[in-house]
Amino acid sequence: MKLRTCTLPLLLAGLLCPGAHAAPADTLALARQVNAQIVHKQMREEVDSFSRTFNDHTRLPADVPAACRTQLQEAVTRMYAAMVTHLKAGVEEPEYQRALEQRLAEVYSSEQLKAFLARSASADSDTAALSAQVLAGPGLKAIQEAQHQKLLDGLDADSATDPALRTALRAAGAAKDACQRMQAEAG
Repeated sequence: MKLRTCTLPLLLAGLLCPGAHAAPADTLALARQVNAQIVHKQMREEVDSFSRTFNDHTRLPADVPAACRTQLQEAVTRMYAAMVTHLKAGVEEPEYQRALEQRLAEVYSSEQLKAFLARSASADSDTAALSAQVLAGPGLKAIQEAQHQKLLDGLDADSATDPALRTALRAAGAAKDACQRMQAEAG
């Protein structure tokens, strides 16, 4: 079962496009399993990796003056924590998950979905590679890329929709500016 021409916003909103038919319930259930055990799992692993990278980079350079080090360190730590929270929320977003699951059920047959699940159960399964294979189906990568872009766009202080993230980004920017002013004055 395939969708006719359909816009990504409709898919992300969880709406079927004109001429599309709902996938059979068993296929949709299998699509949910494929998403949970392969695609979604890989996305969560990417966010966890991103989080570890943030944690490794919260240390400030040695040339940051002691007078502003504590304030800047706290602001950067809060900013990174808010960014990780934003990314985790985006990966878990129900509309995104539904759109992806619906598309999986439309692109793949029950047999194909079962084959993906069987491969994911293998002890030597590479989740990232298998997720890439799953997302190679028509329209699936576009849904994921649109969500990635939405998440990246939300990491800007001026466009962040999450108030906590927006506040943390602005606070980090203000702390950096204050520190630079202090360095210039000490000059």
